[in-house]
Amino acid sequence: MKKKGVQISVNEIVEVAFGTLLNQPSISFFSQICDDVEKVKKGDLFVVKDSKDIQKAIELGAFGILFSGEIAMGDSEVAWISVENLEESLLRILRHYLIINNKILYSLSNEEYELSHQILVRKKDFAYCEGSLVELISFALGSGEFAYILYHNQDKIKFEKLPQLHQEIKTFDSQKIPDESLPFVTNSFSLFGIKIFYQSIDYTLPLPKLFIQPLARVIKFAEEHCLNVDLEKLEGISSFKPLYLDERGFISKPGATNKVVLTCTEIHLYEQFLAYFSMYAKWAKLMLFIPKIYQELFMPYAEVKTYTNKQELFSLVLTQKYNFALVFGVDFREFEEQFSAQEREQSLFDLIDEEKN
Repeated sequence: MKKKGVQISVNEIVEVAFGTLLNQPSISFFSQICDDVEKVKKGDLFVVKDSKDIQKAIELGAFGILFSGEIAMGDSEVAWISVENLEESLLRILRHYLIINNKILYSLSNEEYELSHQILVRKKDFAYCEGSLVELISFALGSGEFAYILYHNQDKIKFEKLPQLHQEIKTFDSQKIPDESLPFVTNSFSLFGIKIFYQSIDYTLPLPKLFIQPLARVIKFAEEHCLNVDLEKLEGISSFKPLYLDERGFISKPGATNKVVLTCTEIHLYEQFLAYFSMYAKWAKLMLFIPKIYQELFMPYAEVKTYTNKQELFSLVLTQKYNFALVFGVDFREFEEQFSAQEREQSLFDLIDEEKN
């Protein structure tokens, strides 16, 4: 027997979203919800981010258009649903289908999600989800057997906009866990790693002390939900990837050089990095590489070098003398590509020549 697909009532969406149905289409149901025009399928409710995508979505088979603001209606066979605030309406839709499908959502920060994904031993009633709010709704509508969704809230969706969260949308407790209440014992730490004792086993983890709190929150969550933890699987955090540069400007092995570069693209995280190195690396020469507009903000805390473009930044990182360089505004992958030993050596030293000229 063929399994019945998802059916989303048009009237139900209008009611839950606090929307207005602007016409009387012949269709009664949608088969899914989507906000990426390239992925629209026949029967979908298309959520409008850019009005230019509407016609293509209809051509691909969208049965409905959910939007806010002023938009000219087109095909009368399509359901046109207008809402006052699109994000708030989507949050109501999400909450509604979490309740209907008896699922609980945990909204996780970048670090919490990465650590959960690495160290929690999978169980069938737990599922992971990344993507936009609409993709999350689509995921919750699915027929999976899972009861809990661990959601990577990368876009920092404000779930607190909902008047009452009740039990279906949760976050990990953001209160700092005191050292004596941590689910493990911290034996020692270095700038880039910690040694802990957990469940009668010693672990050396490639995780700086800076991220002890999210690690503790993930482990506490696991214990509360009877999930096993495999700390041997922990590989680190993608937002904290030190690059070790040798005297020629190539990436080297950890400990083989005294020049370490750490990149960051989020200002709040950059401030945390600065505080961390200022506290635990007082012996070292710390240098900040930042866009010029941030110069006054960071000058009181460390030596600052400003840049206006990436080539100027790469040149500065090569020529300046420091132990730790904190770079704001450029992604780790761009640095890794620029200073990879596979690149032509001459191209790196061209940067130095340009600086001299």
